[in-house]
Amino acid sequence: MAARLSAGPRARARAAGRLLALVAIAAAATPASSARAETRPGDGGQIAATLIGEPVTLDPVAARTHAELTVVGLVFDTLYRGLPDGTVEPHLAAAPPEVSDDGRVVRITLRAGVTFHDGTALDAIDVVASLRRLAKSDAGWLLAPVEEIGRDGATVVTLSLRAPTPELTALLAAPQASITPGGQAPKARAPVGSGPFRIDTIDRGKRRVVLVASDDHFRGRPHLDRVELRWFAGAGDEARWFEDGKLQLSERGATAFAGAQPKYKADVVEGPATLLTYVGFGTAHAKITGDRDLRRALNLAIARRGLESLGAGERISVTTDPLPADLGGEPLADADRKGDLDGARAALARAAKRVSALGTAARASLKLEILVDQTRFDDREVADKLVVALDKLGLGAEITELPAGEFATRVARGECDLYVGQLPALGADPALLWAAAFAAGGDAWARGQLAGGAVDVGAARREFADRLPVLPLFHRALRVHHRTDVRGLVLDASARIGFADLFTWGAPARSKGRGR
Repeated sequence: MAARLSAGPRARARAAGRLLALVAIAAAATPASSARAETRPGDGGQIAATLIGEPVTLDPVAARTHAELTVVGLVFDTLYRGLPDGTVEPHLAAAPPEVSDDGRVVRITLRAGVTFHDGTALDAIDVVASLRRLAKSDAGWLLAPVEEIGRDGATVVTLSLRAPTPELTALLAAPQASITPGGQAPKARAPVGSGPFRIDTIDRGKRRVVLVASDDHFRGRPHLDRVELRWFAGAGDEARWFEDGKLQLSERGATAFAGAQPKYKADVVEGPATLLTYVGFGTAHAKITGDRDLRRALNLAIARRGLESLGAGERISVTTDPLPADLGGEPLADADRKGDLDGARAALARAAKRVSALGTAARASLKLEILVDQTRFDDREVADKLVVALDKLGLGAEITELPAGEFATRVARGECDLYVGQLPALGADPALLWAAAFAAGGDAWARGQLAGGAVDVGAARREFADRLPVLPLFHRALRVHHRTDVRGLVLDASARIGFADLFTWGAPARSKGRGR
């Protein structure tokens, strides 16, 4: 039987329908005159926008957070790319893959004339080396169906598959599958890609990344000359910058501007609720946090309805499902929003029979460490809710807020008990999203399914509920305020802004009550 990385045609159609509806809503929220972008307005201008936290790495295979994937997607290109409606189209590839009759040999012809930012030509050698490096990385699960990567000359990449994989292009459209020169890891301060923008400045002291348009991008030069992406020490700082006109785009919601009018009039675009916040587990007390009943106890003890007030006006969808409801996930029932303390205590009692440190007497001296990335503002509030849930179970906890780089290092090493994690959707295919959720928790179940063929969504949901590699908390919709002279704003399935399509039109309009 032909293997699939798929949730089935009906599930894919439902997910695509939901995403198309959300894209239509986002487009309707953008001023009608932005439709002039179709006639390609004149190039030029610059904008300052924001990131959700600090991008620790710009190496595609290591990128995980929304901020990292945003910048990676601007600097690098993939063979295929996801569109805002959830479909996938050829990008560096000249056409859809050519697939053999048995579905196990794939040939991908590359687009001619593509160059990297340093002027060197991009060819099959770069693609093969990049995909081979991805396969050996922590994100290698994306290529689990691929047995061998080769080339036929300079323009054709060949893939031998372990089983037929109709959704291969969705995997190759993930930002982690970006192509780098010679397949090498990019230099930290001067990464070279082939994307619509190139890096001009990375200044972590001033919390900014500056990108400039690539005049030679194969899909055409971006409209804007320059994009400055910033992150902040606090949510209030971002709001003040937007209010004072120093930012043209802000990812903080309307409540951040309560009681104050921005200097310039603003419109709002909200994307799909596909940015997952979850609880991840470290190995500092591996027997404790690795116990499934302990994880089940914490999952049941969390009162998720208390998380609905987080954020800054954007839509928050609390969940126990890593698949967003906007893309076919199961919405959380009202009865489950308050948690199940009796069930949590019963699960903890089962765990205590196996783990002596969870016994009633031993729990009194136990203190679990929860790590938080201090550049993602709402994560501290999430951690506070986790402390409350653990306290209900008689478990002590302390919160450690860390700079983004130190946070990422300690999480990667497992040097904690719990952490507040972030998982952007890598596309709209439900099976791909399930696989990403397993991988986020270091669980190889979905990778094994990919290598053998199909990822069945029903089986994935059952296995996930049993294994609990991570604890999903809520999906967030990115809510972007933008000055009215910034046009063409659309968010994709990963809730990332299409900066390459943005342009400015006319002069910014002053808000009423703000002087000249």
